[in-house]
Amino acid sequence: MTEIQNATLEGRLLAQRQVLAELLAACDRAGGPLSDWVRGFVAEDFGPNDYAEDPGAVPDAAFAVENMIAEEKRMLAAETQRILDADARA
Repeated sequence: MTEIQNATLEGRLLAQRQVLAELLAACDRAGGPLSDWVRGFVAEDFGPNDYAEDPGAVPDAAFAVENMIAEEKRMLAAETQRILDADARA
């Protein structure tokens, strides 16, 4: 991919993360069971489920994908928490 394509892809992913975080924050504001789920999602650490802390010197493709998914969830949770914190201060 070219540098412009990478920047475009990154911008789109960031926009989607921001929209999802706003939706999750809105669900939290609505209260009820969905709010409980959002708060659980924000509190989750998204670490490896099999308690394997060291995948080896060169992780295989499956572990790499799992790690990318977990990292994206962490970033979405952090953005959602940022919005909720801003709401609490307002």
